[in-house]
Amino acid sequence: MMKYLRSLPEQVKSTIIITLVLCIVAIIIGKKVKKINPTNKIPLWLMPVVMIVDIINNFIKVNIGRRWKTYAPYFLALAIFIFFSNISAVFFMSSPTSYIMVNAALAIITFFIVQITGIISNGIIGYLKGFIGPVKAISPVMIPINIIGEVTLPLSLTLRLTGNIISGGVISLIITGLLGYMAIPIMPFINGIFDIAFGVIQTAVFVILSIVFTSMKIDDSEKIYI
Repeated sequence: MMKYLRSLPEQVKSTIIITLVLCIVAIIIGKKVKKINPTNKIPLWLMPVVMIVDIINNFIKVNIGRRWKTYAPYFLALAIFIFFSNISAVFFMSSPTSYIMVNAALAIITFFIVQITGIISNGIIGYLKGFIGPVKAISPVMIPINIIGEVTLPLSLTLRLTGNIISGGVISLIITGLLGYMAIPIMPFINGIFDIAFGVIQTAVFVILSIVFTSMKIDDSEKIYI
């Protein structure tokens, strides 16, 4: 077993560690939240968690509609995992999101969620009609174009995230290589930009695009929440 684990890519090892740590933290926070009286003031340590959950929930409500509670757990988990994967270099680990297979797995899961949403919201017939296009005169032309557009969704999400995370690391290495020891004083600033700031931006881009693509498959009559 240990021999097999040692043979895994460093990014996969980081993925396993991050997943385990996030699961443990989620369980601990969940137990603490259950003990909190909702009529009392929210503890200070819980405020960032509440703010993040509230921001994501509100965005999902606006775009997904009345089924938002079905999607909120996935997109929240996706955002948390991608963010900590993006900034894992700060904790001296190889970033899982610099490994294309990890990003491809996340993109493929999102792809199936988007397609299943289209079938549930519009029915199988309505879902298939979506590939024909709005103009009947060019419907035969629209079918392959729409199919290609759907298939390229996971590819686009994968390459965008992988490319941006790798490019941030490459730029950091270039700056360090050019400046040598002179780069030591500014490395915290460089890491702050390329690891944390870019990590936040790329997390937002991946999650927002995933929610928007899902929203595009939902019938407008369902995009209402109470």
